[in-house]
Amino acid sequence: VVESSIEEYDRLSRMISDILFLARPEQGIEKRPLNARTEIETLVEYFHNVAEERQMTVTIKGHGDVFADPRLFQRAIGNIISNALYYTPDEGSIVITILPHPDNSVSITIQDTGMGISPDELPRVFDRFYRSASARQRHNQGCGLGLAIVFSIMELHGGRVVVTSEPGQ
Repeated sequence: VVESSIEEYDRLSRMISDILFLARPEQGIEKRPLNARTEIETLVEYFHNVAEERQMTVTIKGHGDVFADPRLFQRAIGNIISNALYYTPDEGSIVITILPHPDNSVSITIQDTGMGISPDELPRVFDRFYRSASARQRHNQGCGLGLAIVFSIMELHGGRVVVTSEPGQ
């Protein structure tokens, strides 16, 4: 009972923290040049045990530099990697591609072999507290704030986040 209560406390604490972040995201943003690959490699190492346990491969391709708040950059990319891990079946794969552009912008694509998202749900994936029925069924721990936080972080940095998907892909 105590262990279950601690898990629930941790979940509620994370949710409160996420809600507070969304309420005032501009506080404390400190942009600086970052090596995107190095930052992403750190995140992949953090999630290594989860991927290994589920026999998933995570591949990073490309290089590029971004001008971002390191903490927020890792949070945004970490949220997407976390989603990819949770919604990709065992023995699946995740490919992260870093692509610099001539205008000094950088695209980071995270592609997985997960369950996919239906076309009618795609417009809502960045809404606060939104979770599709299939997402709730597969992974019942989230509260629908992760992608809303990614969207907010990207706006703070003058960037954008886009999702493309099909059911089963």
